[in-house]
Amino acid sequence: MTQKMNQNKGPAVIERKICYSGDWLKFEKITYRDAKEVVRHWENIKRTPDRGAAVIIAVLRPSDKLVLVRQFRPPVDNYVIEFPAGLIDEGEDCKISALRELKEETGYKGKIVKVTKPVYSSPGLTNETVSIVFVDIDENDSENINPETFNEATEDIQVYLVELNNLKEFLEERENAGDKVDAKLCTYALA
Repeated sequence: MTQKMNQNKGPAVIERKICYSGDWLKFEKITYRDAKEVVRHWENIKRTPDRGAAVIIAVLRPSDKLVLVRQFRPPVDNYVIEFPAGLIDEGEDCKISALRELKEETGYKGKIVKVTKPVYSSPGLTNETVSIVFVDIDENDSENINPETFNEATEDIQVYLVELNNLKEFLEERENAGDKVDAKLCTYALA
């Protein structure tokens, strides 16, 4: 399927051609015009359906421990340390998705403190957007004392509670043990 686009002057996508469409992704070839009016080509992946994802930065209060997950990611053929996250389901907004994913992946129930507007996770590769959702978890709440996860059959998730002031050391330890680190988490740690 080919879709004709913007024909105005300046940088713009001229045409999108879907080369492959699967259950969760589409592979596209793009024809675009750059700032010098040169026609060029690009390849990218699109999420289907394209509702975005929620990335949850959850902190236990009052201990100030960050809630992280470790899971096997087939595209990198390795375990990755990352923030809890998930795709936004049909009919949900990112807040509902964030609290649902937090409960499923970690067992914790939390309160949303802040939500960012959608941002691009890797704009040179995909149109996928993520909303970053900041959540406080009352660790003294009875529901959070012995949290139980509800992972899907395809998920193998381990939960780590990491003191904020030890995050860089924790990530170094996990990398030395062979795990990979998600870019969003690495950026958070470096900041």
